[in-house]
Amino acid sequence: MTNTSKISNSSWRNFEKQLRTYVRSRVDPQWVDDIVGNVLMRLVQNSQALQSADNPSAYVKRVCINAVTDHYRRRAVERRALTEIEAEEEFAPGSDAPADDMAHVALSRCMFPFIEQLPGRYCAALTLTEIEQLTQKQAADRLGLSVSGLKSRVQRGRALLKDAITKCCAVEVDRRGGVMDFERRTGDCGSGC
Repeated sequence: MTNTSKISNSSWRNFEKQLRTYVRSRVDPQWVDDIVGNVLMRLVQNSQALQSADNPSAYVKRVCINAVTDHYRRRAVERRALTEIEAEEEFAPGSDAPADDMAHVALSRCMFPFIEQLPGRYCAALTLTEIEQLTQKQAADRLGLSVSGLKSRVQRGRALLKDAITKCCAVEVDRRGGVMDFERRTGDCGSGC
């Protein structure tokens, strides 16, 4: 790999254009600048690893994928905080909310940490489809996957999520699958709920 001081301005512009195109295809346009900046910062901070990489293109792609995954994890944390605030306002003491609605909201708060603990590809798929409520087609386009590939990740992610939750909590559901109540099992399940 050439020393960065010898790389021409046009090469850098071309690299940044390709990087922006890649990131733009995976996130909302409003986040492209932040993520591209994050990727460039990571590449500068880890320039030794980039220069010694057997396949620099694959290294850069991995950094991009990690930055996009980290973005969706941060967004999930932000959404969790907003959900908690909304739930506290909606289900304040003395409210007339039904008990099963409160159980559903309480369990929903626990979902975010469980989703965040999933491997990156499942975390990103569930964050887009379940939290950001994109269609599977939109999520597949954003992650650069086929629809069937995204569906597979969502199904596998849901299965992993269900296993993690049922190991941590005893969940009571109604005949339609709606959450009626749940109780945390003893022990630390590491979810923070």
